[in-house]
Formats: sequence, C-alpha cells, structure tokens
Amino acid sequence: MDMKASPHFQEWTADAVRERVVEAARTLAICPRALGPKAFGNAMPEPLRRQTDAYASNAPRYRRRPSAAAIARMEECWTWINRHPDGRDRQRLYDWARARAGCGGTVKSLARKEGVSERTLRRDIARVCAAIAHHLNGAHVLRTCGGLTPGDADRAEGEGIRPTEHRSPPHWRAPGARPKIDPDEPSRRLLSHRTPVPADKPVQERIKQ
Repeated sequence: MDMKASPHFQEWTADAVRERVVEAARTLAICPRALGPKAFGNAMPEPLRRQTDAYASNAPRYRRRPSAAAIARMEECWTWINRHPDGRDRQRLYDWARARAGCGGTVKSLARKEGVSERTLRRDIARVCAAIAHHLNGAHVLRTCGGLTPGDADRAEGEGIRPTEHRSPPHWRAPGARPKIDPDEPSRRLLSHRTPVPADKPVQERIKQ
C-alpha cells in the first residue's frame, strides 16, 4: 500500500521538523525534574488562619505539566534526532532547540559558541531538519495533529466518540424565528416615561416629585 496515496499522509518538510523539535524542547523544559535533596528550611508549620484571613494570604503557585500526548511526541522527536548519523549535528540541533525554547541561552550566543554566524547556524539547522524530513518521508511516518493521527480521529468519529460533549443552550428557538409584535397594542412596546417637571419649580420640589 502506498502511504503517500493516502489522503491522511502529508509530506514532512524542514519547517515541520523544526517546529516539532522546538515543541519537544519546550515539553522537556516543563517536565518534572529530580532536583535531589533540598536545603534545610523553616520547620515552623504554617499557621492556621481564619477563612476571611486565609484568602490570598499566600502567593499563588501554578506548575505547568505536559500532557501524555506531548510527552509521546517529544520522545518520538528525540528518536528522530538520535538516528541522525552525525553526532555533531545532533548536539547542535539539541542546543539550538533549547535556545529556541528559552532554556539554554540565545541563538546568538550559541552561534558565537560554535564560531559561526547566525545565518550559517540557521542553514545548518535547516540542513539537518531537511535530512530528518527526508528520512521520515521515506519511512512513511504520518504527521500527528495534537497527539492523534487523522486515522485515529476518523476511527473515533466512526465509533461515536467525541472529544468534547456538546451542550445545548438553556433556551430553545426555532430556526429563522423572529419576535412577534402585535401592531394593535403599541403601548406594551413603549416605556412609561416620567411626567416632565417644569423648570420653574425649585430644586427641592423637583427631587420630591
């Protein structure tokens, strides 16, 4: 079976591989890490506050964690890079991805470290990504979208599985419905205005009225 003849197959390009590499580096940056033993801190327990005092008493903390699909795509991307024959290109691609993800310096500092210009570094990264894309196209690897291939999405739709449950609005209206207005009762469509107060009356009488 020719995978390229399949409607779900999309050829890999250097830009597509480059996006996956940067996504993998960003996923790795937010993965939990084993930091080892922590330094001794304050042994004083947190005081018990009243409900009115406990609200917003501590700074909010939020930790981003990657999804299972993102981790699977990251591991798949590392496999592509590790299959590249040139070890220097692999290391340079890893360093470039960390720089683009914002966790390993900048691309300019990386180019200075490698002893090349930024333009040369971009050309080298494009060359390595193009080689990886050529290998993926030769192996007929499908491009995933959000962790699911198009075939998986079609199977889920055929089995009646929906990613999100559709909730209908709390009201109902027929398609093309319009508000009905009775022309014989115009008073119900008008607001009851207040009786105008003459301008020659004192201010206190205006307020009372």
